[in-house]
Amino acid sequence: MNLKKLYLSTAILAVLAFITYFLKNNDSPKVQDQRVGSPILANAQLDKVSTLEMISGSESMTFIRQDGNWLLQERYQLPADPKQIANLIKQLKDTTLERVASKNPERISDFGFGIDYINLLAEDGASVLSLDLGRETESGKQLVRFGEEEIAFVASEAFGVNGDPVSWLKKSLVSLDRDQIRTLKVSLLDGSSLELSRESEDEDWMATSELPEGMTLDQAAIDRAIGRVSQLNFVNLAELDDPEVLAAAANQVSVTLTMSDETNYTFEIGRRPEVRVEKQVETTNEDGEKISEKQEEVETPAGPVYVKIESSKADDPLNKYMDQTAFATTSTLFTAFPESIEGFLKKAPSDSEEPGEEE
Repeated sequence: MNLKKLYLSTAILAVLAFITYFLKNNDSPKVQDQRVGSPILANAQLDKVSTLEMISGSESMTFIRQDGNWLLQERYQLPADPKQIANLIKQLKDTTLERVASKNPERISDFGFGIDYINLLAEDGASVLSLDLGRETESGKQLVRFGEEEIAFVASEAFGVNGDPVSWLKKSLVSLDRDQIRTLKVSLLDGSSLELSRESEDEDWMATSELPEGMTLDQAAIDRAIGRVSQLNFVNLAELDDPEVLAAAANQVSVTLTMSDETNYTFEIGRRPEVRVEKQVETTNEDGEKISEKQEEVETPAGPVYVKIESSKADDPLNKYMDQTAFATTSTLFTAFPESIEGFLKKAPSDSEEPGEEE
């Protein structure tokens, strides 16, 4: 009899323990919040927003809206990519709170909060939105909470914070209409220079000084170089005293474009040159004999390409940007310009050749 009572007591305690565990670790599906079904960000809130803050781990980014642009404060107030900002705002507007995930602090502590944040502020500093992003659920949803509230939601769409500040910046440095370029001056690596002009976009480029005998301008090579420099993006930033930036300044090409409105743009394009060394290498000759010969190898690859741009317009923000940071661009900009003017020339057709025919 006592054994039966013991079994019964044990069973009751087990049931009570299970109920306690269930209540402690699970939220009733009926537990809801009036915000369920609504978007994370309402349209009515957008007009108030003047500052966007994003935090990802130790990286913090602050964008302030000014004259229609979002300026990234931690990167010299450079303008952000408007498409990326618009996509983020749209995502906040389109993502809805599907249900309450938990009101249990112990469960919420396992949701991955406290790493990624999105904060929207009004002009007076008042909070419009303070969103803490947790981990993504197994079903591809997003765990979120507002501020440090002890209630977590499941949002309809998974998203996170890209913590790379440079990736948020507008990459275009210049976008010039190449048809409006009237003069081109280049100073190349070997110290040679070339000055070209044209009256309109329908005319060929003409040299302002005499070319080497038997040579003429290679219009295609000139157009390729102009195409590279007139539509120019950057890929990264560096400090002005970075050793790579200083080395690039000592090995650069200078290009000046004059537009039809007489605006000048000067581009200084440089990179640290590669370092080559001669090494004694064992090889085999045509007779199958092993011989030792000297071969040149690249010991240190060339550095990144940096560009500095100066506009003749005093109010052009480019001038301010260039005084604050160095802009790295693609290597194709540097290689678009030959080491000497011969790269912009070709053999002139002889008098005996038909028009358009080359040897």
